[in-house]
Amino acid sequence: MPLYRSALILPLLTTSLFSVTGCQKTDEQAPASASSSLVGPSAVLPASAASAPAASPELIKGIYFWGPEVETISPCNTNQTFWLDGSETVLAPLEEMALDKANRANEAYQPIYAELRVVRKGQATDGFAVEYDGVVELQEVVASNAEVPANCKLIELPTPPAEPASEAASAADAAASQATAVRASAPAPASPRKAG
Repeated sequence: MPLYRSALILPLLTTSLFSVTGCQKTDEQAPASASSSLVGPSAVLPASAASAPAASPELIKGIYFWGPEVETISPCNTNQTFWLDGSETVLAPLEEMALDKANRANEAYQPIYAELRVVRKGQATDGFAVEYDGVVELQEVVASNAEVPANCKLIELPTPPAEPASEAASAADAAASQATAVRASAPAPASPRKAG
């Protein structure tokens, strides 16, 4: 056998022997203090999660929207909208009702009235949910209806009035014309004279 092969085999054999002897069963038990100091999966949780009480479910009556990249609930008569999370089995009845209404209207994102028992999960840190007021996890669909009652509305924040595009363009043109007229009527700068 060439020397380079034996040089590789010897360390491999030695490592194999040590690993086999390390796996042999012994009758000795580890001391109690050593086994109690092992870190289990619960040690991975943040301290706040381990000590904080679980959030209690609350009832939200509002307008549910579902469509591509949207699954939200907006409580009635507020300007809030929450991303709705939950298991497929709990979300399925709402999604089916929204899809059926969207198919009948031939347009996505149709409003559905829903009374949902949810748990607040806080603010999202990534994905589409970051655009909303928070995330709620659906626990139970208490009631739902394809028609939203008249006493349940979305309150939108007022937006400042916008100038129509044609007026904004006219105002910009007028300002530019005025600036040109001012420059044209201004006296020309005097040319420098040579002292002489």
